Amino acid sequence: MISCTRIFDAEYYLASATPEGHEAEDAASESPRDEGRYRQDADPCNDAGRWIVLRPELPAPLLLRPGVPNMLDGLRPGAPVAPQVLRDLVAGRDPATGRMAAQRRRPAAGAAVPPSGGYDVQFSLPKSVSVLGLLGGMARPGLLAAIRAIHAQAISRALQWAFDLGLIASRSRGRYVAVQRAIGARFDHTTSRAGDPQLHSHAVLSKTAVGLDGRIRQLDNYLLLTHARAIAALARCEEVFLLRERLGLRTRPVAQSYEIIGVPEPLLVLFSKRRRSIVSRMAAIGRDTAQDRRAAQFAAYATRSRKQHGTLRDAQVAWEAEAAAQGWSAEALLQSVAQAQAARPPLRETDAIARATDLLQLCAAHPPQSRGAADGFMAAFELLQHEAIGSEAVLDLAAVCWQAPLMPEVLPRPRDPKNPEISEVMKPTDGIGSPEPDGETAPPHFPELGL
Repeated sequence: MISCTRIFDAEYYLASATPEGHEAEDAASESPRDEGRYRQDADPCNDAGRWIVLRPELPAPLLLRPGVPNMLDGLRPGAPVAPQVLRDLVAGRDPATGRMAAQRRRPAAGAAVPPSGGYDVQFSLPKSVSVLGLLGGMARPGLLAAIRAIHAQAISRALQWAFDLGLIASRSRGRYVAVQRAIGARFDHTTSRAGDPQLHSHAVLSKTAVGLDGRIRQLDNYLLLTHARAIAALARCEEVFLLRERLGLRTRPVAQSYEIIGVPEPLLVLFSKRRRSIVSRMAAIGRDTAQDRRAAQFAAYATRSRKQHGTLRDAQVAWEAEAAAQGWSAEALLQSVAQAQAARPPLRETDAIARATDLLQLCAAHPPQSRGAADGFMAAFELLQHEAIGSEAVLDLAAVCWQAPLMPEVLPRPRDPKNPEISEVMKPTDGIGSPEPDGETAPPHFPELGL
């Protein structure tokens, strides 16, 4: 899933990810009232956030007009977030001088809502992936880290595509104009508001960016919202591909998304309290979530509770106890997944690539930023996500379809995505993702329970 909402400051994200060593800095920059509010509403998260720097694939020298502060100097993708720098960027200030680098658009006279300082683009993994990583990871060291790395790469690929397509843009004289640099931060969270395991990431994009003309510009989220489902589907394409390539995990289609084969349904139901509360609220007014999405959104707001501050370890112990009450342990979950993955389904022929090619060729008549193109991207990407070919091959297909007709059999194959860092965590001796003699990827072999 994906959502894109306005933000007015970065305090919630910084508080939920602030390590012990940064508490003094936060205490000096926040009032006790603000600190208490954000601390109580924080999410268990063991990472301080990582910078996101969006720029052309072949970055040119940063063009800035004389006198414009170079607020993006020194920020490197993947580096830990410096809290005060993020605060300044969201506030529209130059982190080096503290001066206002851009005037944020003000609300109408008398309005109580402050001007927006950026956008929170939230990416959420399917429930089965969260349960496997957070509960199963207690019995398999390295599994949670591998899943988080897969999710981070999928987010990076999806946002970079959105940037390259001009969806992360400013608005000038009624037109949407691409920018040459945009900056943000990714914060990885582990729980839903109901306290269930739910791996998701907040990509906090500062509204302040550098335009093609070298001036400081303000981002507009209209194109992001228009293409939100296509961006989410592209991220899922990468996730499905990497789950199979790195961990040997097969998935099954579920509506527009997917789930990992073998994660027990009772655990998915047990850890879906947020979903149950929304469905119950809708049933009370005689409506269905699938038929009335707007009413479902209001029901989500009405049943929204505050997150409680805690540690990831404390949350995992609580989830382990909940699962044990239903007769499941972390080892039993791993064994269920291993057995289901080992039962290879018969080979099936699919026309998804041919259908996606037709869709992409049809929407090629529209400008890539238009709503017509967004619908075509969304439908094509949702078809291709279950083919486990990865975002690179999907975007290669889209690019060629936009230029000339393409036969499905000449779909370009992706490059080897294996990451040495992840390979070191999940060694072949674990039986995860190790090659079989016939060249296929072996299903994960989790430890036996000894029963």
